[in-house]
Amino acid sequence: MPCDHLAERLPAAVDDLEILDAAEAEHLGRCLRCQADLARYRRVRRTMLAMAHEPVAVPVGLDAVLLEGIDDVRDRRARHRVAGRRAAYLGGLAAATAAGVGGVLVLATRRRPA
Repeated sequence: MPCDHLAERLPAAVDDLEILDAAEAEHLGRCLRCQADLARYRRVRRTMLAMAHEPVAVPVGLDAVLLEGIDDVRDRRARHRVAGRRAAYLGGLAAATAAGVGGVLVLATRRRPA
């Protein structure tokens, strides 16, 4: 199971891991990345609950930092998609070139009737 699939389900599983199916729970038990993500979600939840009971001063510029982080993640995902398309395009181009060269070689080596 890919981490991306489980990453979408982790926020809902912060309080109740029982919502995960067997494959998701097994992956979570083996994957350190997903375990770290779940720990971060739990820390955010604890922090937000603590903030509800005591006043907390929000640092100046926090909104800019958060938005910048969100934009960075979005840009990385877009670059990854473009890189995948580029690799597929180059692979297709290489295959077409090889087929063309093969065709030229077949035609060039074919004997002509005398």
